[in-house]
Amino acid sequence: MTGPAEQPALPSATEDTPEVPGWAEKSVRDIFAALPTRDTRIDAVRDAYLDCIAGAGRTEDLDMEHDRCRQRAMTALETGGLLPSGQLKDLDQRLAALEADITANL
Repeated sequence: MTGPAEQPALPSATEDTPEVPGWAEKSVRDIFAALPTRDTRIDAVRDAYLDCIAGAGRTEDLDMEHDRCRQRAMTALETGGLLPSGQLKDLDQRLAALEADITANL
């Protein structure tokens, strides 16, 4: 008979492990995939953004954390000259709406 002491230590759903809801990660990937520009640097910004919002967890100021993540991504895209301003604004709005959905569904 195996007991808890013999089981490997795995995080449970109630532990604070960085994650983004599966539907939200797919939505972020879809939003970035819809961009007309294909560049591995944009993929790196997307992945960093996902890591950032996953790390935000369920803090009291979740909206502020999401804003910080989004602004960091927008700055990276803008300073890298990866997207024109119109596409940056559209992306910013789409990600902000997604973040509101994430907050509403927690």
